[in-house]
Formats: sequence, C-alpha cells, structure tokens
Amino acid sequence: MSRLSSRAAITAGLMATAVAASCLTAGTAQAATGPASTANAYNFTARLDMGDDQRSCTGVLVASQWVATAASCFADDLGAGPVTAGKPKWRTTAWFPIDPNPDGPGGASKPVEIVELVPRTDRDMVLARLAAPAGGPTVPFATTAPTAGEELTAVGFGRTKDAWVPGTRHTAAFTVQSVSGTTLALDGKTDDDAICAGDAGGPLLRQKDGKFELVALASQSWQGGCWGSDPAETRNDAVSPRLDNIVGGDTLAPGTVLHAEDSLTSNAARLTLKADGNLVVVSNAGKTLWSTGTAGHPGATARFDTNGNLAVLDADGSTVLWESKTTAPGGTAVLQDRGNFVIRDAQGASRWAAGTEIRHDYNGDGRSDLAEWYDYGDGHDEIHTFSAKADGGFNAPAHAWSVLPGNYWAENMKRFTGDFNGDGRGDVAAFYGYSNGDVGLITWLSLGGGLFSEPQHSWKTTSGWSFDRMTVNSGDFDGDGRDDVAVWYDYADGGDKLHTFLAKADGGFASPFASFTRTEGWTASHMKFSTGDFNGDGRDDLAALYGYATGEVRIITFPATADGGFVNTPVNGWSTTGWNFDAASLHSGDFDGDGRDDLAAWYDYGDGHDAVIGFTADATGKFGNRTELWTVAPDNYYRERMQIVTGDYNGDGRDDLATLYGYSDGRVKTITWTAKADGTLNSPLHSWEIASGWTFDRMHMIERYNSPA
Repeated sequence: MSRLSSRAAITAGLMATAVAASCLTAGTAQAATGPASTANAYNFTARLDMGDDQRSCTGVLVASQWVATAASCFADDLGAGPVTAGKPKWRTTAWFPIDPNPDGPGGASKPVEIVELVPRTDRDMVLARLAAPAGGPTVPFATTAPTAGEELTAVGFGRTKDAWVPGTRHTAAFTVQSVSGTTLALDGKTDDDAICAGDAGGPLLRQKDGKFELVALASQSWQGGCWGSDPAETRNDAVSPRLDNIVGGDTLAPGTVLHAEDSLTSNAARLTLKADGNLVVVSNAGKTLWSTGTAGHPGATARFDTNGNLAVLDADGSTVLWESKTTAPGGTAVLQDRGNFVIRDAQGASRWAAGTEIRHDYNGDGRSDLAEWYDYGDGHDEIHTFSAKADGGFNAPAHAWSVLPGNYWAENMKRFTGDFNGDGRGDVAAFYGYSNGDVGLITWLSLGGGLFSEPQHSWKTTSGWSFDRMTVNSGDFDGDGRDDVAVWYDYADGGDKLHTFLAKADGGFASPFASFTRTEGWTASHMKFSTGDFNGDGRDDLAALYGYATGEVRIITFPATADGGFVNTPVNGWSTTGWNFDAASLHSGDFDGDGRDDLAAWYDYGDGHDAVIGFTADATGKFGNRTELWTVAPDNYYRERMQIVTGDYNGDGRDDLATLYGYSDGRVKTITWTAKADGTLNSPLHSWEIASGWTFDRMHMIERYNSPA
C-alpha cells in the first residue's frame, strides 16, 4: 500500500489552505468526488512523499527515469518561491502503483527516490530524476495546443470531497476555459470535479488515437468542495502550466525548435538548452559532458530542421552560432538511454554523435565503474564491482553476483562489458567454451546499484566455431543505443573474418553475420584490438595495433557500417619501425572530451621506464598525432602486473585510465590516471588497497575489448 501522510502534516496543510482561502493556492489535480481509479491505464501516475510526511504531491512518469510535476511542490513555502536545481531539499519518494487491488482501494506500490530536480523558471513545472528506472508506462508530452471547450482528464492522489488521504488515484474532468503562453484556465466539468491538496503536479491528459498525452499539470485551484476546505468555497476552477508547447521526451523530430530550459531526458543524461544559449548534455553526476559552446547568447534557440541539421541560432533567429553540419532528411536526433546524443537519418543510420555515452556505469551515478570476475580457490565464482568516487578513485569491491562451485571455469570464458539492453547501465557478457566443443553467449544484466541478474543465455553453437580462434570486442556498432559484439575469427585455413552479434532489446544477442573478410594476409596473434567511435558518426568502430614481421607497427581502423558490420577496406594510420609490438598494449577512450574516441598505448620501454602514448583520429577514423600523455621513470610499474580498463571514472566527460595492480608482496590496489582537458593524464591516484586475501591472478578485470586476462 502507498504510505499515507501523518495527521499532523495534513493539519498544517489545512491551516495554510485556510489562510489563503480567498486566493488561488497550490493543490494537486484530483477529483473531489471523482471515482477511484485502479486501472492500469494510469500507472504512469505516482504519489510523491516529501520529507518526514511533510507534504505530498502527484507526479507523472514522462521517461523511464524522469517524473514531471509541479515545481511549487518543492518550494520552501508550498506554492511560492524559487526551486533550486539539484538534489531535493527533502528526501522525496515516488510511489508507482503496481498490481492494483481490484477488491478495494489501494494496491501494491513501488517506491523510487527522487535524486535530482531540473526546474523551469517560466512555469510551475519541474523534471525530477529517479534514482533508478521506474519500470512502468510513460506518457508523452502533447504537441498540439489545447483549445477552449476541450475536455481534459485530471489524475491525482490528493484529497477528495469526503476523504482526507484516500490512498488511491482519482480522476476528474475539466474543461479548458482559455489558453495563454504558459498556462491554461480550467473549470471543473461538474460541481464535484475539483483539484485538491495533494494533487499538485498531477497530469491533465487528453486521448489521441487511443493513447494518452500530457497537456498540462495541476498547479493552483480554489479547492471548492475538497475535504477540509471552507464550506463556503464552491469554486472549482484552476490554473495549470502548459506542457504542449515545450519539448520533452528523448527525440527531436524534424522541424522541432528548442527554447530556453527545454530538455530531452534519458536514463544516463539530459540535453538542455540553457537560458544563456548553450546547448549541453549533462550526466547523472551533474557534469557537462558536451556543449555547443554558445553561452552568452540569451534568447537563442536550437532547431533541428527537416534536412537533418541541428543548429543553435542567436536571438535574431538567423545567425548560426553552431551546427552539426549533417544531412539527414526525415531523420531524428535522439538522446539514448546510455547518454549519447545521436542524429540519425530516415533509415535509422547514425550520422553524427556527441560522444557522451557513459560506459560501464554499473550503478547509474554518471561515472564509469570497474567490474571483475573472481575465480575462488574453492571453485565458486563471483562478479565484484568497484564503484567510482567523485575524484576518480574506487570504493572497496562489492559482491555483485555469485555462483556455486562447478558451474563456470574462468579459463573457458572471454568476458566483455557493455550496455547490451540499452537501459543506460553497464552489463557483463561472456563467450563460454564448453568441454564438448560448444560455444555459447551469456549475459548478466545490470540490476542497478552495482548488482547483476542471473545469467541469460542467447546464442549457442555446437559446431563450426572454435573458442580459441575467437577475439572478442564490444561496442555499439550499428548505433542503435545497445552495445553489440564483434568477433575476429582466425580460421584454420589462414582466412579471417569479422562477425557481428547484434544485441537485442532483452540484452541477448542475435545470430552473427560476417562482413570484413580476407582469405590470407592477416594474423590474429599480431593484432591488439580496441573499440570506440573514432570517426564521430555515432557507431563504434574497431581499431587494431598490427605488428608486422618486418618490425613495422601500424594502427589500422575498421569503421563500422550502418548495419553493424565493418568496411572491407580498412583505414591505415600511424606507423613506426621503432616500436616493439610486444611492449605495447592498446586502449581507447575520449581522453580529450571532443566527442571522438582516441587511442592510448601503454608502452614498456626497454630501459624500464613506461609511457602512455596517445593518438587522435580524423573524420575518416585515420589515426595520427602521436602525443605522450604521461611518463614515469624505470622500476615504478611492471606491465605484467597490471589489468588496465578505460572509463570516465570522475564523470567529467573525459575518459581516464585505471588499473588493478598486483604487487610482488601480495597486495592488490586500484590506481587511476584521470584525464586533463588537453587529453594528457594526471599523476596516478591510488585508492582501494588490500594487503591479503585477494589473489591478483584470480582476478579478471572486464573491459570492452581484449579483456585483461
């Protein structure tokens, strides 16, 4: 059952209402005597409880992790004063109805905490981010204006004519009286249709083509006929903030115009046009991951035109301050749940991306984390997660999943990580080589909070594939917002192929298809792979460091195609005859925050000193621009004692390097090199450390490519 407000809190609310009885006061859309509604059709409506039973409002789920409600609910004085962006002043819980009780009022409810507020200043509306996806239905913003005489349905959890705290949703019918730029004037259809205390922030809905759309929110009402109101007050008209003329959801359709404070939302990030004219992508950690750099231009708008070009225009409506320079007629601009902002053409192929995805974020806080498979001596296995701190260091490992002895052998696994179901949280997967020669593909989906589900088996083959001939890499190769798997297969006859396993919505994988193919001339053992969006088109690509028999070392890029395959003519980049192939390991990430992934090679020089060497790519994915990102004197690090994983561990929009380090005395430690604005690396940050009880050789850090052994 939904938690009910205390009598003391309700009494205080009544006193405030009585004082303001002669003017409009904050209240929630709820029917005074309207029918209780346990219908699943309204399961996008939530009751919001704030503080220690301090006040209650209603909200509506507009995205899986975002609620729209009245900003006045969070004001210090209910209904008055500004609301500060960020964490709510009072702990606030959204209760979403599930499995309504058909035999009486109420039903089971799912509580989810609200952790961030994004208020508007032009109307009584706030977007509130949930700590985790609610898992229920959502309702889209309306896109056509209401008209005088139109009937809307209000839904809320507030008081009724004869119930103090009804504990269930109620509905009421309202007629639009007039429409202004930001508000609607409404009147109850009958004397019993009213907006009462506790209904603020509830949805005002219309039905279109059999589906609900969100026209406005309940905000202010005379509360005539509501329980506890002045018996002499009979007026039931109300004023509500419009939502039809602001942009919401996760997609820009052709012709959409963003005005100041309009936002797209997703599980991992939001896109907002700020009042100063800057279009930004902000992570759940509150950090700006990308911007158009157009601050200082109040009144600017962002327009996604019918030709598929996104531009920020100055207040004059014609001066272009920034543009994506894309051509995608009939396409869309989408903020994916993993946080990447992508422009797609009419066929769904990505054409441009901001490069703002948050990789392997296992707890949804906007920072990358680490995951590790531990092979215990007694035969049982566990996945541990190391959640990242704000400075890029790591907390002690948490138990994320475990299995009894005899189920898995670590040496029979090729592990990798990615967001395989596209929900914005990192998952873990592995190819498993069975003793009978079968090869299977297994996924452990994130449950949030750094935990993983029981394994999900998808593709499996009993013949034609040899586990030892597979080199595994993951990335979003088709740009659909879900990470896929690419396997470089080294055939016994000397041929080589790239096979792509596209991820499905449930986190499993489809059967593979082949793209890049060679009958000779390539040797898998001479290649070190990495993945990333190297050309900035919104699809992850494959890169390899190739060591030739002549002593030459070269970086080669295999750009991804729209279907998730790879071009048959790779792009040759930087090369040298001065490197020892065996002394280099290859890693990828957007270290300079420019929206395109870079490469970083950890190089172990012959004199004992080590360096991280960076390479950036051009728009074709060709690598050059060799730069030393960090160096250290001899005898400080031994590469064979390191398991390196890249990610944005401090949540600043730039990828960092981290490693698990195993010391000769048995200690194990995590070390991070955070990236500077120019892509070079800061001095190492040491965090979690343990003197004994963990064996480095039994720990297997999980990366997107060539998982450290």
